[in-house]
Parts: sequence; C-alpha cells; structure tokens
Amino acid sequence: MGFRFFRDNLCNCCGLCFERCPVLQLPLEEAKRDIKALIRGDTNASLAFQRCTTCNTCNLICPVQANPYELILERWNEENQLKGLSAIARFVFPNEPRNIWASIRVLMGEDELSLLHSWRESMNNPKKVMLLTGFYANLVPYIAMTSLIEELKPAIAGFEGLWGCAGDTYKMGMIHASEEIGSMLRHKFSEMGIEKMYCFMGAEAMMLSDVLPNRFGIDFSFCNPEPLDYWILDKLSSGEIEVKRKLNMKVTVHDNCCSKYMGGKLQEVIRETMERIGCEIVEMQHNRELALCCGWAATIPALHGSTSRNPMHILLYLLDSLYRRLQEAEATGAKVMVVSCPACYIFLSLIKVLTNSKIDIYLSLELIQLAAGETPQHRNEKRAWDIAAAFTNLLFRWLFIPRDRKRFAFN
Repeated sequence: MGFRFFRDNLCNCCGLCFERCPVLQLPLEEAKRDIKALIRGDTNASLAFQRCTTCNTCNLICPVQANPYELILERWNEENQLKGLSAIARFVFPNEPRNIWASIRVLMGEDELSLLHSWRESMNNPKKVMLLTGFYANLVPYIAMTSLIEELKPAIAGFEGLWGCAGDTYKMGMIHASEEIGSMLRHKFSEMGIEKMYCFMGAEAMMLSDVLPNRFGIDFSFCNPEPLDYWILDKLSSGEIEVKRKLNMKVTVHDNCCSKYMGGKLQEVIRETMERIGCEIVEMQHNRELALCCGWAATIPALHGSTSRNPMHILLYLLDSLYRRLQEAEATGAKVMVVSCPACYIFLSLIKVLTNSKIDIYLSLELIQLAAGETPQHRNEKRAWDIAAAFTNLLFRWLFIPRDRKRFAFN
C-alpha cells in the first residue's frame, strides 16, 4: 500500500516544529524555510533531513498535528528506495552477517549465551503471557538475572530476528519493511496464543500499542502490550516487591524517544518508581516531550545524504550526540542517570567510559534491585567496551574491504 502519514492538508508551514526541536533550534523564519524545503522534496536545503535524531518531539509540538516527523521519514524512505541503504546500516540488520548481535555474542560468557538460547527456544512454545526480550535487551541479557521478575521468567521469549517490533526500521524511514515486520509479528504472537505481553524495551511496547496500529492498522490489542516498567511499579505499589532500603540518591531521568508515545505515561511511571525507592529526581534541561535522543539514533540521519558513505562521519555524529546528552545529565549534579531503555543504557554507557565521566548509568530495574536488597549484575561498562570493539572491527572492514562499502537494498 502507499503511505502518507504527513498531513500536508493541515500543515501551514508555521515552523514551530523545527524552531522548538531540541536538536535543530532554528530561528523561526529559517524553520519555516526548512519545512517548506522538506515538503517540496529539496532535501539538500533541509537541516531536518540531515540532522533529525528521530526523537519525535516535532509531532508533539505541531499545533495542527500534521506529523512533521513522518515527513522526514518519508523523505528518508524515498532515498532508501532510490539509492539503497548505506553499507554501515547492515550493523543493525539481524539478517546480515557481522551484525551487532553476532559481534557481541562472541564476547559474552556462557551464562548470557544460555539465556539467549532459552529465550529463542521459548518462541516455539504457546503461552498466554509473554515477556518480550527486545532488540537491544538481547545485547545485555544479564539484566534478566534478578529475582524481581521470577514469576515472569518462564514467559521470557524473543530474539533479534523479531526486528525490535519494527522500531529501527521505522526510524530509518523503511516504511514498507515496517509494515511487513508488523504483520509478521501479529501473525506470530496470535499463533502463540499470547493474551498479555510485557516488554523489556518500552520502545517496543510503544511500537505494538501505538505506531503499528495507528500508522499501519496492525492491531495488537489481543495481547495488550505494555512496558515491563508498568508491571514493576504495580508490584512495588502492592508490596510484592519490597523496598528494603531507600536509596537516598540524587538521579536524573533520561526519557527515551518512544517514551513520548501514549501521552508520556512511561515517563511518569519511571519517575514514580524512582521516588518509591527513595531517589531524588533532578531534571535535565531537555526532559519529557522535549527530551533529546540518547544519541544512538543520531546515526540515522548520517545514513542519508552526501555523508552516508563515510562511517567516520556517522561515528562522530553518534559520539557528539551521546556526549551532548551526557553533559546535560552531568550538569544536574546527579549521581546516576536512570534509563529504562536497554539501547540508551548501552550507548550512554559507551560515552561514559570513553569520557571517563563521573556519572553512573543505571537501568531503572537495576536501581530497584538495589532497593530490594539485591546486587545487580551491572555489566554495562564491560559491554560498552565490547560495543567499542565491534565498532572498531566495522570501521576496519570498511577501510580495507571494498565490498563492505557498497550500498544495499533491504530484503
């Protein structure tokens, strides 16, 4: 089918979307010119096309709900179809050799590998309740090594071949692929008999409950998908997860891009959870609907346009965006930056170790473990160096193996 999620009949080119964008922050007249250039397809004249980090804020800002974010995705989709994808995008495609999951698995211990194997095998078993592992949670399977989710452990299932519920393909502007993945997931989850789904990655819960139904008409209401964070807060509220010691810790909360869907409920759930375990929350300059991307999705605009053939440009824009978010967290004076998204957790940990930052990066689940008297595995800094090694290998292959530089078509 054809897709046109941008509502050009509503857009009056007011420019507010790109004026208030936390990344672009364009003067109003320049913002107006930028949206007009994007509408007419002049992507060389659009900074939004070149720099958008897919935080989705522009959709929330737009006073007429014209979906300017989807206009950016539409233009990326057109370039993908015309020129193919940048070679470096293979890194996040689970059907491509030497992808990020294959690269990191060779560096994992047996305890993590056995979890990944069991979760993949669990996909073959019917179940009424499922805890979906998640695209990037499969890079940090140790986060499931906690008694807090003991009753859900038999329900854990998933592997990277579920494509992150189309989260990355949608962000990359791969519209048709996102629909195909959504349809595949609906068939699979229905076939498994799932009636309730929790997700390690809140972003995937938002794809299943908001983006795929509202953009593509693919209905997942039969399995009522929710972030695991909702289940955790319910258990804290009921006393089933006991807070044995208040943390008395100053923290700042990183709101991931997809937490802006569904009215921002996930953002408030994380904050209430932190308050219940004794954390004092100090907000970053950009928070909630204006929150910056962690930086990982900053790789996406670098996959398009004239710089898309240069992985060094992509890597530098990634590091710059990660560091910008880290600096905002450091400026709060907080001891810990709390994240609920495994992808944000991994890549913010990467910039932390590269800059030797004093602020610690914790998953919200790990802080709850501390409050409940558990010691979390918290291997994030080790895994960050694993990611750095995988990136280094990717760059060397690009430099010395010509076929690894060729653009490709998604299949």
